[in-house]
Amino acid sequence: MSRPLKLILGLVVLQALALMVVLGITYWASQTVLLRFSEDIAARISRDATAYTEGFLDPANETAELTRRLVQAGMLDPGDRSGMAQYFLEHLRLRENLDGIYLGDRTGGFVYASRAPEPEPGPLRIKRISTEPWREVTLEWYSDRLRLQDSRRDPDDDFDPRTRPWYEAAQAQNAAAWTKPYIFFTSQAPGITVSVPVATDAGFAGVAGVDIKIEALSAFLESLDISPRGQAAIVAQTGDIIAHSDPDLLAGVAEGGGAFRTVAEGSDPILTQAAAQIEGGLDTLFPGEIRLARFEAGGEIWIGAVLRLGLARTPWTVVTYLPEDDILAPLHSVRRIALLVSLAALAATAGLGFVYGRKVMG
Repeated sequence: MSRPLKLILGLVVLQALALMVVLGITYWASQTVLLRFSEDIAARISRDATAYTEGFLDPANETAELTRRLVQAGMLDPGDRSGMAQYFLEHLRLRENLDGIYLGDRTGGFVYASRAPEPEPGPLRIKRISTEPWREVTLEWYSDRLRLQDSRRDPDDDFDPRTRPWYEAAQAQNAAAWTKPYIFFTSQAPGITVSVPVATDAGFAGVAGVDIKIEALSAFLESLDISPRGQAAIVAQTGDIIAHSDPDLLAGVAEGGGAFRTVAEGSDPILTQAAAQIEGGLDTLFPGEIRLARFEAGGEIWIGAVLRLGLARTPWTVVTYLPEDDILAPLHSVRRIALLVSLAALAATAGLGFVYGRKVMG
């Protein structure tokens, strides 16, 4: 090989090495920044979902506390069941995520306002139980404008609010009590209940409760722009999946037994793997604590963020996870284009260098 040709080849090799070094450093730096950015995305989505969830639950807590204060101040009379019913109906009209409001008194009396499923006579329903001078159960249906649509008695109803867990918990704790998520009997929708003891000058009068549906949380998670394949879920302390960005995953949970899907059963294997990254389990997180993780599932690397709600009343955890490829795929595409352009430039400069070198050396 002639000396000019060796010189030209040496220059081409040096140029190729320089391009490879520049491309490698650029790719590595870009990948590091994008991976850090993906972790920030997962953490941000978890924080947004947590803030929304806490705000979603606040109206139930506020309604229960307001009812307690009004009864204690003498502005609401537990014995005036018609007045209590109108008060509850107004709250249902104002707060769409509330499913039912009620008060059970110490004699077994009960006033319950709820949303009625179709095809009942009206969208809002009142159930009243009187115990004095005899027991009587009355059902009434109202329009959205609170006009009476129908009413009837139910002599077979033997419901006693004093035996219900929400009543017993609030009475025993003498403070607000939150149930674990469960399937409502009437609507067969997932939800939770907050209950508070109420008192008058004469002492303990009963317990007020508020039911809140949580299916709207799945709709919110579905609206989050995580990544093309990113998902988010809200998991209860029992491992129940109470909300998911893929509503189809939770479809039919109330059929035949009415249980929630759980993380352990693996209906969402990526979520199961993300939860497994938390040493000791999800319930070891402190309220407000967030943890990030990279893990392998389904032959891919995933990035996850796990955040515990800051409220002690609902020890739920928001889990957000997205495949690393969703973030790096654009970078890979740019890298391939840059590599092709660099090879074309290298070939062109090598050819021009060879021609120019021959002219100079020859």
